[in-house]
Amino acid sequence: MDPAYLKKKIVDLSEEELITLGFLGENVAPGVKAMVEKVRANPVHLGTVTCFMVDCLNRRYSAQAPPQDPVGSPTFPTFPTAPTISEADSLYSQLSNDSDALTVVAPDLISKFEMNFWYHGISGNPPKLMWRSDLETNPFPIPAPGARFFKIPTKTAHGVFGTPLNAVWDTVAPQILASMKAHGLKYSALTTVRFSTVEDGKEETFGPVVVWIAVRPNTTNAGAVRDATPDILHILADAQITDVVVEWYEGSVKRLAGPL
Repeated sequence: MDPAYLKKKIVDLSEEELITLGFLGENVAPGVKAMVEKVRANPVHLGTVTCFMVDCLNRRYSAQAPPQDPVGSPTFPTFPTAPTISEADSLYSQLSNDSDALTVVAPDLISKFEMNFWYHGISGNPPKLMWRSDLETNPFPIPAPGARFFKIPTKTAHGVFGTPLNAVWDTVAPQILASMKAHGLKYSALTTVRFSTVEDGKEETFGPVVVWIAVRPNTTNAGAVRDATPDILHILADAQITDVVVEWYEGSVKRLAGPL
């Protein structure tokens, strides 16, 4: 993307400019197009959305997204060794019977069970969690070894609108990118998201706003992203944003056709 457009607001651009940027037009992901149209239709409440925000969203959408996806539903970057739905059942059976997979075993920082199932449900090939800033305060339910009737919580990803973070995102996002670079991290995507969760026998609940960061596959490790997290939280705190979580995963992103 032309750097001159990073801080420009979507509502201030012409349709021709939005097409040139790859935010509207025939080859645009349905979710990105729907977002831009929603912003243009509601400038009072969504007028602060910038090109940078939409470009970050654009990174989440694969150029090969299946055509049956409904408008506005999230598709996600391609993830290495991500299990298919049928493989997920087999993986659960394997991990739930492995006591080591249910606990943290060095050099891992989280259990293999949580690593594989934290994002269960958000897509057919959810990523593996590398690290999250609320690990200590928000424990993930772990089955007892060999449990047969444990049901993995199911997540759904949602967009983030009208929050204090939206108002400062075009300021803090470049700072977060700079911080990651200073830590030697190579990112694939930086965006915000909220996850809703359904646990067995319970109603759907919504979690906090998440600063969701993908790093390029095989370029770093959980320890490095954990160590980079405090600086990101500090950037957010300086902007009076304290009620968010930082989560890291590994994934490659294929950009849509259009200007970079």
